[in-house]
Amino acid sequence: VQDRTTGKVEITSQNHGFAVDAPLDGTFETPYGDAHVTHVGLNDQVVEGVALVDGPAFSVQYHPEAAAGPHDAAYLFDRFVQLMADHAPGHTGSDSTTPGKDGA
Repeated sequence: VQDRTTGKVEITSQNHGFAVDAPLDGTFETPYGDAHVTHVGLNDQVVEGVALVDGPAFSVQYHPEAAAGPHDAAYLFDRFVQLMADHAPGHTGSDSTTPGKDGA
C-alpha cells in the first residue's frame, strides 16, 4: 500500500470483502463533506485509505495493527491520538492534523 501523501510504501495485512469506489485523483463527495484518497494498493490500484478534506476523519481499508512490516502503519495510531487531542473539548490549539494536509 502506498501512502499518497508521503509516497511511503507500507507492507500490510489485508482481507477485502468490499472496496471503496472512489477516484484515485481529486476529491469525491461523501455525506460528511468532500474526501480524497490517501492510500492505494499498488498491486491492484484499490482504494486503501480516505480522509475528509475539511474534517478530522480518516480511515484505511487494511489492518494497521497487524504490523505486517516493521510497524509500517504505526503512524496511523499516532495520527488518530493527535486528532482526538486536537478536537477534545476545551482544546484551543490549531487544527494541524487533518490527514493529508500536513504530510503526516
